Amino acid sequence: MQSPLVSVIIANYNRADLLEQAIQSVIDQTFQDFEMVIFDDGSHDHSFEVIESYRQKIPEKMKLFTHEGRANKGIVATYREAIAEADGEYVAFLEHDDRWSPGYLEKKVEVLMAYPEVGVVFSPYRIVSNGWFGKDMMLRQWLLRLTIKSGKPFDNFPNLLQSNNVATFSCFVTRKSLLEDLPIPGVKILAFDWWVLTRLSQRSLFYHDKTSFTHWRWTRQSAIGRQKFKEHKKEGCNYMELMYKQVESGAEKLPGDKQGTFHQHQGDFAYFIDYYSDPGFKKFLKFFVRAPIWALASTASLVINFLKFR
Repeated sequence: MQSPLVSVIIANYNRADLLEQAIQSVIDQTFQDFEMVIFDDGSHDHSFEVIESYRQKIPEKMKLFTHEGRANKGIVATYREAIAEADGEYVAFLEHDDRWSPGYLEKKVEVLMAYPEVGVVFSPYRIVSNGWFGKDMMLRQWLLRLTIKSGKPFDNFPNLLQSNNVATFSCFVTRKSLLEDLPIPGVKILAFDWWVLTRLSQRSLFYHDKTSFTHWRWTRQSAIGRQKFKEHKKEGCNYMELMYKQVESGAEKLPGDKQGTFHQHQGDFAYFIDYYSDPGFKKFLKFFVRAPIWALASTASLVINFLKFR
């Protein structure tokens, strides 16, 4: 039997209440040459009943996997195993509580087929939340996307060395071949989407598709939503240090232009960590002289996150 062109990976953990919306948004796509690879990370709610109800209707489009003994292994192990089970040439990710607009896959496949140098096609998001929590991400999206060239391939590596301007797994589609030998973080991280995107940006160009969007859910009950400001700030710094070490370990294999980009950011990075981990006016001035736009963006992030994670 011929393999589907796109594998849609849904990693689920105890979101039976919203999983149905995610699955239905895939079924409702205008592009239909896909399979759904649903990997459950040890759920103990009624997620399996939800999945089975759909598998009975479209068994040819759905595959369900779990860890051995239905163990809970976390996001990194779950996504890595799900990617290994994907048969499609292209891989799309959809988090268990998000959903897509109907034309999400169609345009992305069109771009990937038209531009062989493009490895990632991503879309804007719309925030779904209770109250104002997470609404700041719409402003963040607008600010970060000022640096993005829409409608044509571009190098996103410099941007991802500073922040995740794609935002979440649910917003992008990539080529499965680019996900091979994906490095494993040595410690537990929440920003695995950023980790993957940075790796992809070292290997290919990106393309911003504004014709479709993702409904991205933010909630106080999520792993990030439960954090306090100091914890969130510390985890962000730890992640950035880990990411830079990973890029540095393979820097000699980067194309010449990307090597130069990384070494420039590497020089600025020490000023970022010094300021972001323990903000102060003198530290800001040193950072601003070195990298003004990054310093201003980091200050905006500190202020917003202080208000958000109090």
